[in-house]
Amino acid sequence: MSGLMLTLLVVVVVVGGEGVQAYSGKVLLVSMDGFRWDYVRRVSGLKHFPGLADSGCSVDYVNNTFATVTFPCHYSIVTGLYEESHGIVANRMYDRKRKTYFSMASKESYWWEGGEPIWITVEKQRRNSTAVYFWPGSESVIQGLRPSITMAYNQSVPFGQRVSTAVSWFVDHHKDFVALYFEEPDLAGHRYGPDSPLVDAKVRDMDGILGQILAELDDKNLTDVVNVIITSDHGMTNVSIPDKLIDVWQYVNKSLVDAVPDFEAVTAILPREGQEAEVFRQASQIPHVTVYHKDQIPDHFHYRHNDRIMPIIIISEEGWTLSSDMNETLDWNPKGNHGYSNDLPSMKPIFFARGPDFRKGVNLPSIRSVDIYPLLCRLLHVHPAPNNGSVANTDRFVTDSTGLAVSLHCSTAVRWVLGLSFTLMATWWMSSVH
Repeated sequence: MSGLMLTLLVVVVVVGGEGVQAYSGKVLLVSMDGFRWDYVRRVSGLKHFPGLADSGCSVDYVNNTFATVTFPCHYSIVTGLYEESHGIVANRMYDRKRKTYFSMASKESYWWEGGEPIWITVEKQRRNSTAVYFWPGSESVIQGLRPSITMAYNQSVPFGQRVSTAVSWFVDHHKDFVALYFEEPDLAGHRYGPDSPLVDAKVRDMDGILGQILAELDDKNLTDVVNVIITSDHGMTNVSIPDKLIDVWQYVNKSLVDAVPDFEAVTAILPREGQEAEVFRQASQIPHVTVYHKDQIPDHFHYRHNDRIMPIIIISEEGWTLSSDMNETLDWNPKGNHGYSNDLPSMKPIFFARGPDFRKGVNLPSIRSVDIYPLLCRLLHVHPAPNNGSVANTDRFVTDSTGLAVSLHCSTAVRWVLGLSFTLMATWWMSSVH
């Protein structure tokens, strides 16, 4: 080989191998709310989840954040932050500075700006590249941005329609990141309890939805282009109303309390000024719960350092419900619930992944939900915002990103050098032949 050929090959290897990523740069993130980790092992007749594990990556379970409820856990997935860090600490909460309550319909920016979700990270670095079909926070302006396509939440939209629309965004709108949310099997778990045959049937339905996702990606020639991640926010456990229901006001003097913004598995109490010690003393008499002063909440919950966490936090034993509004709880009358300690196996969700940048047949015991955000950033070629996750925890899932493969997103300068190199090599080869 001539000196010129060797020189040009060195240029290609050095420029192409250092920092030029081979990842496709496209991800579909799917959440199936309330999908407990062991459903795929317990429910018979599943086809697509086992197939996904064989052809991609999986974990036995995800160690999710506390409290194990929908909005906080979903926001931890897309920000890589513990709930005390991003500030969505409950589905219902109270901001003492603004004297305002948060519900799952709240879209004001100030609630959400404690964290930077992945769609904002991508939009900041590569505009007009994201689309979200329902996800907590996706309808709100965060750091002055939204996903370039976002849908107002509407539970009545058929799941199949959501799939077709979300997959089409990769082709019709050239999106790089798409998120997709389903309410099931969470709704069935609440209504019937996680051990019900009706929940098993809903899990089979969701296996069919997964099959539709994979089929539509294949139909649009995206199987080898788009990385798919299927996960969930939390699990589900059996509850018994009214057998394991406790009225907080049977133990705590209501006149000593300013607010109880959240209750059930985790009850948050704001005592009146000067009454915290007495309210704590009274709450400590409640059976089947553990009562904490905010600054004494165990470190492993990562649920202490935020003003939206109330001064007294009560965590119910698994299966028990503490209520400050008995009529509301009795009217709802769930057979299953979540929100309990994230140490409990029943609260842990799923993780599966497949695509051009994932290895095949890799299973790990667990990852943390906060590890998903840095993984997304890695696959999407963006620099992550500060987060509590670790890209090293998912490293075994992902193929090597370096070498001679050149990403579609490599810089103009790199493409120019490589193009010039190959042109010179071709010229040299033609001249040597003749």
